[in-house]
Amino acid sequence: YMIYDSIMGYVVETWQPGIGPVLSADDWSYLGHHILTSLYMTSARLKRAGHMSALMLMFNGEFSAPIMNMHLFMEKALAQECCKGISWLPTLFTYNEQFFSFLYLVCRVAVSPFVIAHVTYDLLLTKRGRGDVPLWLSISWMPMCWGVQIGSIPWIYTCIDTLKNGPGGGEHGEL
Repeated sequence: YMIYDSIMGYVVETWQPGIGPVLSADDWSYLGHHILTSLYMTSARLKRAGHMSALMLMFNGEFSAPIMNMHLFMEKALAQECCKGISWLPTLFTYNEQFFSFLYLVCRVAVSPFVIAHVTYDLLLTKRGRGDVPLWLSISWMPMCWGVQIGSIPWIYTCIDTLKNGPGGGEHGEL
């Protein structure tokens, strides 16, 4: 999924004929997130251990993805000539943006640090965690776990700004 999402989202979507993919600073950060996640999942699969930690992290990290996908879908629809006459679509888009921002903040600010802390504790400090996954691999996973969380800080600020502005309350951050 992460490899597919990286290719579709950042090669296909940013492709410019004669140049290739043109990525912004945010795109590089998001692409880095996908690479780190792919490495974590692939190494867990190869080691045949650490799957639960990968699933815990992915569940929390991707929980808001369906709402984000709806946001992107509606954003594309609003830009199409065929959808300009749908009077309720801009309102739905605005409320979807608010809901996504709230959900993302719950996942990334209220839940994610505790999930990552639990994974860190389990893999580094418990006998079972160290027995299932070699210490060197657990140590290499920690920057990936925390790096993805730290990399989400700009999105956290964007979501906070979106909620502060309220529906239709001015300039929203770029989701």
